[in-house]
Amino acid sequence: MNSPVPQFQIDETFQAGQRRYAVILAGGSGTRLWPLSRSSMPKQLLALNGAETLMQDTIRRVGNMVDPTRVITVTHNDYRFEVMGQLHTIHPHLADGVLAEPVGRNTLPAIAWATAKIAKKQPDALIGVFSSDHAVSDPVSFQRAWAEAERAAEAGYLALFGMKPTGPATGFGYIQAAESLALHGAESVQRVARFVEKPNLSAAQSYLKEGGYYWNGGMFVFRADHFLAMLERIQPETHAALAALTGDDSKVAPLDLYQSLPNLSIDYGLLEHADKVAVVPVDMGWDDLGSWEAIYQHRDKDEDGNMKHGEVVAVNSHNNLLWSEHGHLATFGLENIAVVQTRDATLVCPRDKVAELKPLVAKVKEKCRTLTETHMTVTRPWGSYTILEEGPYYKTKRILVNPGAKLSMQMHHHRSEHWVVIAGTARIVNGENEFFLEENQSTYIPKTHRHRLENPGKVPLQIIEIQTGPYLEEDDIVRFGDIYGRT
Repeated sequence: MNSPVPQFQIDETFQAGQRRYAVILAGGSGTRLWPLSRSSMPKQLLALNGAETLMQDTIRRVGNMVDPTRVITVTHNDYRFEVMGQLHTIHPHLADGVLAEPVGRNTLPAIAWATAKIAKKQPDALIGVFSSDHAVSDPVSFQRAWAEAERAAEAGYLALFGMKPTGPATGFGYIQAAESLALHGAESVQRVARFVEKPNLSAAQSYLKEGGYYWNGGMFVFRADHFLAMLERIQPETHAALAALTGDDSKVAPLDLYQSLPNLSIDYGLLEHADKVAVVPVDMGWDDLGSWEAIYQHRDKDEDGNMKHGEVVAVNSHNNLLWSEHGHLATFGLENIAVVQTRDATLVCPRDKVAELKPLVAKVKEKCRTLTETHMTVTRPWGSYTILEEGPYYKTKRILVNPGAKLSMQMHHHRSEHWVVIAGTARIVNGENEFFLEENQSTYIPKTHRHRLENPGKVPLQIIEIQTGPYLEEDDIVRFGDIYGRT
């Protein structure tokens, strides 16, 4: 895996390299980064900290420590193809390691499923578990902490990364450290005394003053067989389901089995009941980027204190977050305001209120559900489509089909479609006919006609689709044998 991430010199006398695996958790969703983050495109799949997405940043960060064939990414089935596509751009083997949950059951079932998969190949594997949506500005310190945590894991501990606090944060859980474990090659590792819920400001200030408290960033390292033994003792119901989950090579969990699992985080379900839990203190420039304010604090600002992304012009404006995904954003006389502009929605609010967006997003959802669920551009297993314009009885899309990809055979009850090829070559099934179209050629597909669009070429196929009819939503699709396993 080619990666620009720097690497520190690992002491391979421990011989952890061939036993080292990584599990990336990429299934979460949220509303605090609306309108950019939506239910079909959560923050880990967005580029919030540079040119690549947070998940891609995470993969590159682990890339210097573990072979791509030993990386498992667990996501929700709704995100499976987008996750696979993003990982494939880094290394093809990464896309092969994606597991898809049919329903979210918190972190413990996801980690247990991935661990059981790994343990079938290598029972003594040393596994690092990392969230896909966090930022780390010092990857060398991250790598060093991982190597130290493996020493603790080999000694039977479940080892957590403890982020050294930079202030009295109230949005994170805390870990209180006890005595040092004095492990060879991991002298900084300490036993965990207790876990603390997200504190109020007074308590957080006292933790900083007292010392020995660290933020819980949700990063773990453990040995597979030790973890599974711990799981069997503490959460036997979840452990009992693993045989069925790993009984074949399926990478999509069965719905009936998975939704019957206890809905538990690893913190509540395992860590707080375990005997041997350790913490590795680390200062690696960590942030969970959980709100627009966190992004403002993490990103560079101009001379007026404005954090700007996209085409932004700011005059007599200071200390603002100004983010444009589409078109030009111009401000005059703004102070301490967050403005986030996408193609179909714009958020304007004081910076000190961006952590309180949940009621606003709920109200937007009541009025226009799609504004909280999808963007104007929607990723599909075969490519993507972008809504260009829509109104009563019509909708216009630009459809992009990747080379060698095709849509499932389908039909619509309520709409007809006109297709115009603007780039590439299309192989089309329209009713009983099959034919090719090139640039500037078109076809008409009446409602109830079976049809399929395919790109047989080596360059992306682009078409303009004009839909007409009384009902134009995406649920008016009847698929005849979905080649992407969505039915």
